[in-house]
Amino acid sequence: MSNPFGIIKDSSLWQSNSTVAAINNKDSYIRIGIVKRAYKDVRSTDLRYLVEVQDTNNSIEVNARMLRRFGGVYNYEDVVYRGYKIDDKPDPVSNFDAKAGDTVIVAFLNGESREAIILGGFFHPARTSVIDITKGPQLISEFNGIEKVINDSGEYKVTFKAIPTNIATLNEVPDKVLPKPTYNTKIGGSFYKFDKTGSYEVSAVEQSGIQNFKINKPSGTIEINSGKIRLIMTKKDESVKLTCKVLSVVSETSITNKTKEFGVDAETSIKLKSAKIAIGKDGVELLDQLSQLVDKLGKVAPISPIGPCTPLMSTPEWSDVTAIQSKIKEITGGL
Repeated sequence: MSNPFGIIKDSSLWQSNSTVAAINNKDSYIRIGIVKRAYKDVRSTDLRYLVEVQDTNNSIEVNARMLRRFGGVYNYEDVVYRGYKIDDKPDPVSNFDAKAGDTVIVAFLNGESREAIILGGFFHPARTSVIDITKGPQLISEFNGIEKVINDSGEYKVTFKAIPTNIATLNEVPDKVLPKPTYNTKIGGSFYKFDKTGSYEVSAVEQSGIQNFKINKPSGTIEINSGKIRLIMTKKDESVKLTCKVLSVVSETSITNKTKEFGVDAETSIKLKSAKIAIGKDGVELLDQLSQLVDKLGKVAPISPIGPCTPLMSTPEWSDVTAIQSKIKEITGGL
């Protein structure tokens, strides 16, 4: 048995290969890990993450930075990874499929664990992939309920699914395999997309009816739908068609319509209310012509069997005619 009170050799003088290797050892491995907590460096304001990485059969925690696609002052990209509920005690379970944190790949810059950096993410074991590999190259992603898809035909679609209704489960202490996300279909489902024809569509998917805007490139139309309301603009024949139940137009200053033919078909009634109204063409206005007609009629002297009579304007009742005539003149406009 060695003497515990024996002389300890000075390691600066008595060196061995094993002790030197332990001091100068560099960790060059790339490891998998799971994000436990996100925080911001007070001094640099950079995002930092507490990550649990797998070191052979052991789990160790490191403070890691995030690798970005852009590294400029004005050109940058920030994203906050998800952690999960932790405390000072070890996690009740060790499997990643019970932990809500993002699964990541971690490397140590210069082999130093204090310079850990997150290179990217990998497939979380609690997730089920829905992509059909038999269709070839595709892309699908989801972040906070916003789903982006590029299918095998090159069509691009962004769908608003909203935050999962069971997202609170991710904030619980790890216990069992995490559930699949569930969504509120009453508020989710809206999307915009480019299809393989080059057409573009924005749609607020609703259970009560369609509500969308679509530019149809092959047919040369722009279509807007909201329930039973439909507006179609056709490029080829330069036509606009509007179908609706009630149409109300409010213009503060003016409304101008100019066309060759104009038709109105009202089954019940037509109402025109204005301080001045003009109907006709240049030099000929209907209400003005009616007023002049009244003046001319007033000068007419009827002929009776016994000879000419006095003009109509001389009769006592003519004042009633002029009273109506004055009201017509009040609303008579000009063209």
